[in-house]
Amino acid sequence: DIQSRVEEAAELLAITPLLSRLPRELSGGQRQRVAMGRAIVRQPQVFLFDEPLSNLDAKLRAQTRLEIEKLHRELGITSLFVTHDQVEAMTLAERMIVMNAGRMEQFGTPEEVYHRPASTFVASFIGAPPMNLLKGVEGVRDGVLLGVRPEHLRVVDSGGWTLHVETVEMLGAERLIYGHLNGPQGPWTVLRMNETEQPPAPGQQVQVLPLQDRLHGFDEATGLRLDH
Repeated sequence: DIQSRVEEAAELLAITPLLSRLPRELSGGQRQRVAMGRAIVRQPQVFLFDEPLSNLDAKLRAQTRLEIEKLHRELGITSLFVTHDQVEAMTLAERMIVMNAGRMEQFGTPEEVYHRPASTFVASFIGAPPMNLLKGVEGVRDGVLLGVRPEHLRVVDSGGWTLHVETVEMLGAERLIYGHLNGPQGPWTVLRMNETEQPPAPGQQVQVLPLQDRLHGFDEATGLRLDH
């Protein structure tokens, strides 16, 4: 009956102590769990989550995201999750659709979308920081944008592209190095380094090269991937 389904849903979501509270007495994260419980009680065939985490602070977003993933795994119910947050999309999805102006840009697993973006829009939307899209670098023909993710650039002693460093961000276990390639008018480029590597300082120049098996080519005019 309904009461037993309510109790089962409350136990699943660890909200049994909250059942006697009024809505105004609940935190944002608790309200989200209660909303999920109300949906579970109805025994739906499909869950629709429409940006459910957008109004939560960063800590609650991370916690509730894990709870949604656990809920999906335990119930096995098909779920559609709408979000502008790529972290939510990448961590929760088994299959994802990237939309652009009402049009589907790419459909695939998170790994496929990240490692083989179908267009420059997807390449610049998925990834934080997004993929570097380089024009006019040595060895790349006219009309082609070369794509390389920040973690796939390496500092070399010589023979690479010259990165003129402008900004360095320290983010705990990683460093993000921002600058222009091959001169102040060159393409804006981001390099990701781990905590064991010594980062350059703003104003310095370093030589960088991409991992050859992690390069992407895009048509500059259409933005579409060239090796489909």
